[in-house]
Amino acid sequence: MTNVIKRPILLGFMKASIIKKIKSSPKAPGVYIFYKNKEVLYIGKAANLNNRLKNYLKITDLKTKFLHQETTNIKWLELSSPIEALIKESSLIKTINPKLNVCWQDDKNHFYISFTKDDFPKVRVTHQPKDQKALGPFTDGRALRLVLKIIRRHFPYCTCQENHLRICLNSQIDNCFGFCCQKKNSITTEQKKIYNKSLKTIKDILNGKRKRLLKQITRSSDLWAIDNIFSHSEFLNGNDSEWQRIECYDISNLSGKEAVGAMTVLINEASHWQSEVKEFRKFKIKNSPTQDDPRMIAEMLTRRLNHPEWPYPDLIIIDGGITQYNAAQKVLDKTKTNIRLISFAKPQKKILGLDKLTIADKKIIKGLHEERIIEKAIKQTHNYVINYHRQLRDKIRA
Repeated sequence: MTNVIKRPILLGFMKASIIKKIKSSPKAPGVYIFYKNKEVLYIGKAANLNNRLKNYLKITDLKTKFLHQETTNIKWLELSSPIEALIKESSLIKTINPKLNVCWQDDKNHFYISFTKDDFPKVRVTHQPKDQKALGPFTDGRALRLVLKIIRRHFPYCTCQENHLRICLNSQIDNCFGFCCQKKNSITTEQKKIYNKSLKTIKDILNGKRKRLLKQITRSSDLWAIDNIFSHSEFLNGNDSEWQRIECYDISNLSGKEAVGAMTVLINEASHWQSEVKEFRKFKIKNSPTQDDPRMIAEMLTRRLNHPEWPYPDLIIIDGGITQYNAAQKVLDKTKTNIRLISFAKPQKKILGLDKLTIADKKIIKGLHEERIIEKAIKQTHNYVINYHRQLRDKIRA
């Protein structure tokens, strides 16, 4: 029996005037609206209106077939960035509630941002909000989470599941105030005021009320991935589906004495890189009595790679310059693994080792760098190893 290839039906019943209008649409971010006379049928968003609307010239599903038959007009609103498009689409859907957005939901559930009822409310992304104060609906969950991560760099908030005694990792990388999730912490009026002000700004941005502030954020140099998210989804959060694990390494010592190292881990979970704290590792440096950073890096990596029961990473990030990079590369060369290696020189914010990687690898690392994932991994590891070094010094002095 021969396989039959199903091809989409071209153009269908769509009016010639609508087709002509679609072909003349701008190549800019924005939202688009399908009308049947004065009734709104469907609202969508796009990073490139022209590219997105041209997709509707082919019938690929029931929703598109319905739009071909019923649409009498299309309007669009150009916006300055895909972030604005995401937020404007949410606002319009909530206000107008078009029937096709409700019935088809772009083949997935809508997303909402909810806020817990704690003294310092936690921010959650959910499909089923429990109260009317939740923000949304948003149609693109991955884009929404990425927008939240970028906003969080400017306006921190808490996501911890429960309170704890020590400062959280998000606080160490400036994503959280720190005072909002600690046990035995007396809550001051000033702290609540600071936190609530940050939360109110986030709500205003996502409700489309702070357009000038939103434009300032979208102009930042670290928003490369956001401006490309709808048209280059493989760059989402600097992520590629084949990459599952990143490890980052740093050392700390006092003139070569009491030298220690640390390894932190990031795991790819649903296109988002998350810290995997339970897989962080600490190393006491044994074979480097002097302040020889490259030698310490080599020892730490050699010992780590002698643990095949720990999953090997797709990428190793070293905190240091060319000498640290070369020392680490020699270790990897001996083990004959396919692990990619880069080193991040902090003062210049320069990535070393790209010349030895493939074009595809460079593309992924560019996404990681533009999303500041590399820089945050370095900072997280640095804080982790410094805390470990302090604990050892305090223990020796006690």
